[in-house]
Amino acid sequence: MTRLAKTRKIVFWAIVNVALLVLILALVEGLSSLALFVQRVARTPVMAERRHTQYDPLLGWVNLPNVDIKNMYGRGIYLRTNGQAFRNNADFNVTVPANKVRIICSGDSFTFGYGVDNDHTWCQLLAAKDSRLEAVNMGQGGYGVDQAYLWYKRDGVRLAHDIHLFAFISADFRRAAGRSFFGYGKPLLKLENDQLVVTNVPVPNRAFVVPWLTQNRAAINSLKTSELLRLLATGGERITEPSDDGPAGGEPAGVESTGGRTLQEPVAGKILAELAQLNRANNSVLVLVYLPVQNPGPEAPKWREYVHRAAEQLGVLLVDLTDAFNGLSSEEVTSLFIQEGQLDYTNAGGHYTVSGNQRVADILHEKLLSFPEVRKKLAGGHQ
Repeated sequence: MTRLAKTRKIVFWAIVNVALLVLILALVEGLSSLALFVQRVARTPVMAERRHTQYDPLLGWVNLPNVDIKNMYGRGIYLRTNGQAFRNNADFNVTVPANKVRIICSGDSFTFGYGVDNDHTWCQLLAAKDSRLEAVNMGQGGYGVDQAYLWYKRDGVRLAHDIHLFAFISADFRRAAGRSFFGYGKPLLKLENDQLVVTNVPVPNRAFVVPWLTQNRAAINSLKTSELLRLLATGGERITEPSDDGPAGGEPAGVESTGGRTLQEPVAGKILAELAQLNRANNSVLVLVYLPVQNPGPEAPKWREYVHRAAEQLGVLLVDLTDAFNGLSSEEVTSLFIQEGQLDYTNAGGHYTVSGNQRVADILHEKLLSFPEVRKKLAGGHQ
């Protein structure tokens, strides 16, 4: 064999060995990535709302009617919805019962009572505290101020009521700026010619058609194959996926990043103005309720200031419970909020415990009684 032939043979086998090494490394890398993916999927907790909600073309999701889950949040911590899809144990007549004052509580998971049973949501505790009250719980996990407004406009106004408590946390304004929440489609309100226009409807229902993909989208996006496909789809431009902020990010329990977007103040102002108009038309007293969270995010001061200013401009009542939670000891704070890991659901930490809901109800009841408009309703009742 000539020297040239020997050289070619050496080069050939060197290339083959390098190729085999690369192939083995690629195989090990791929199997490692797949193993980590399987582990992440296995450890991904379910989203609690999937157990009691269904697709809604306007709202994105809404409660299933007549749900009864006996151990929803733990042994004996039940969740029940009525035939009208509200978190109540019985249906409501269109008219208010005699000698009762009906309140509607609108809001997100803090109003819904995530983590506690029907009897210990702050909305129901108000009724338990004051026998004159009948409470309708229209809270829903993951809702922004937009969805809470739209649900009340569609279904809440059908019921005669005396007081409307429209509750929110600061993150609800950020939620309203996006077209999705943890992969679940939602409406997007825009302002055109000074009128609210509902876009992204009918809301895409992909998340409900393929729930497994939605639940595990973070794990799927972490795969290098997914990253490569996204790079190819964007012509090589790296796109940062919006992250899901949990309690550590300052926004508790199911708050999704909208890539830096936040609801514009004119849109927020129009939502509040429409709520004021709807309540006036229904002879109901609108009360905005600003709920405190355990770790307020950087946007909280801005939205808190804005809500105070908007309430004054619109001439509507406002109860800001932030100060009632400030200055508490770490032990008191721990008793008021569910801690991360206590419930086996995605982003369960940060919601109110039974004690937290009770504190909200106690202080809110006291604040409500300080308003002449509310006292007049309570004094009159429905004869």
